[in-house]
Formats: sequence, structure tokens, C-alpha cells
Amino acid sequence: MHAREVRGPRRRKQAGFALILAILSLMLLTFLGLTLAATTSTELQIATNYRWSQQALYNAEAGLEAAKLLLAQVAEIDGDFRNILPTARTTYWNYGVTGTSGGPPTPLPAGRTGLRDYERMGCADRAGVGFGRVLTSPVGSKQPGDYQDVSTYMTSTLNGAFTVWVRRELDSPTSGTFAGQFTDDADNSHVVITAEGIAPYQSQTDNIARANQARRTLELSLRLLMNQGNRCQGLAGQEGLGASGENFDPCSPLKSSGVGAAFGNPNLTENTGVQ
Repeated sequence: MHAREVRGPRRRKQAGFALILAILSLMLLTFLGLTLAATTSTELQIATNYRWSQQALYNAEAGLEAAKLLLAQVAEIDGDFRNILPTARTTYWNYGVTGTSGGPPTPLPAGRTGLRDYERMGCADRAGVGFGRVLTSPVGSKQPGDYQDVSTYMTSTLNGAFTVWVRRELDSPTSGTFAGQFTDDADNSHVVITAEGIAPYQSQTDNIARANQARRTLELSLRLLMNQGNRCQGLAGQEGLGASGENFDPCSPLKSSGVGAAFGNPNLTENTGVQ
């Protein structure tokens, strides 16, 4: 006898289930694939942003080192930074925005066409001084020109660019009529360097390119220990930091008390005839 296949209502209800299952599986795999692609793309963008951010930091550090090299040359010739720094403003002003009532006066000299002089001067958080003037090397220096958007330095091409500004430090009296107000430090041996690094470097006239660049800014304050050719001016201690506290540089006289300390004999008295 042959068994006869019976097609009942239950069998008819299960018809096409395999197709639905296959479609659902395909949708799940598609969703997983899209999620993986989006995650990979995001991680790639994060890595790219981090790379350019670090490169911008390195470019800013390169700008500081380039500025220190130039300032050392200038100080050796001029004795200070008077030919690099902006003219000091002798008036006092309140912490505010440049041009407002009681705010910082307009810097002297004024900004130069095409250069980013006094950038962020209008920001109250910088006491109206901004970044200062773009560093410009004097004629005859090893690296002449303006230190703005420098993408090639000493024949080496940077993976990006840097811009360097110089400005004066700010003085703020703690007492008296002008307590709490600001003025420019008139000392030409003090300078504040601000370096901005960008990466990647593209045309700075393209707003879209600028919006997609990484930018890092570093600021450094420098003070000369030697001024106007006087080797001893500003030296608070002796070179080498030896036990005697003297006789290591031409600014420290040789005294017997120091010699005794150096040789472990504190009872050695000073001979007034020895200097």
C-alpha cells in the first residue's frame, strides 16, 4: 500500500515561510554591514583628526623654536628686542575689549596690510592685546621675511605651517590709582611669543579649507639675562651652581669664605686683601 500525502490546513499556512526568513536574514546582514561601515568611517575620521591635531601641535612647537632662534640673533645685534616689539602703550586701561569705553587703546603701530597683526585683539579674555604683531625678521638675518603661514623653513617643507606673533608683557599695579588696570611693559628685554600651528596647510583664503584645519596655539614668555652688553645684569646666581656660590663666572668675585665652603673648611677667614 502507498501512503497518501495529506495536505491539510496546517501545511498550507506554512507555505512561503522560508522566503520570509531569508528576507529577514538579508535585512539583518545589511544592517550589520552598514553599521560596520559607519563605525569604520568614524574611527578613520577620528584617527585623521588626531593625526592633524598632533601635527598642528608639532608645527606650533617648530614656530616657537624658529622664533627663539631669530630673537637670539636680534638680541645679539641690538642688545634687546626693541626693534621687534610693538611700541609700548603708556596709558592704563581696564580689562575689556579694544575700542570700548575704558578699554585698551589701539596698538601702535597699527596692523599691516595682509598680515594677521593683533589677532584676537577684540577678545576680552586677552585684555585687549591679542596675539601681538606678526614676527618680522630684520633685513640681513638668516631667515628674512614675515613669520606668517610658514610652510617651508630652512629649506625643509613642513607638513603644515606656523605663524608667530610677538607682543609685550602686561603690567598691572596691585596698589595705587591704577590698581587692577593694565599697561604695556616698557622693558625691551621681555617678549611674549605666540605660535600657531596648522595642519594640513592649504590656501588660507579658502574658508572651507580653514574650517577643516587643525589649529594648536602655544605661548611663551622670554626674558633676557644679559642686556645692553652687560654680562652680569640680571644674573641671580652663578653658572654651574657649585657649593661656593662664586668663581664660576666673571660676575662673582673670588672670596676666601667661598673657597672655604668649597673645600669644606668653614673656619677659613677672609683676607681683605684677596678679591
